[in-house]
Amino acid sequence: MNFKQFSLGLVVGLAAGAAASLISAPQSGEELRGTIKNTKDNWREHMLELQMNLQIVKESIADASKESKESLRVVAAELKDSIQAWRREADPAINNLQEELAAIQATMEELEKTINQDSKEPQPSS
Repeated sequence: MNFKQFSLGLVVGLAAGAAASLISAPQSGEELRGTIKNTKDNWREHMLELQMNLQIVKESIADASKESKESLRVVAAELKDSIQAWRREADPAINNLQEELAAIQATMEELEKTINQDSKEPQPSS
């Protein structure tokens, strides 16, 4: 159920209740017409006030939406800058680690070759 349907149902229900109470009240025709006119005028004022309040709410929502979009843009830009700065700081360390890992791997390969060569050579008998 959307807001328009709810509002329409509320207005119709209030109008029906007001009409029922006016009709069941013991008043003369002239008094009844005066009461109906006053009630109509009061309802008109309430409806205008409700429309103004709804317009204010709509404008507030639109403003909040614009502000939140702008805030999200700023946060996204700051986050992007932070990630780029971190990458600039981390890249040298990552490169150093990769070089060290390559050196360790080369040393291990040389060690394996040495071990394999030592195991293939005949060992002197004691």
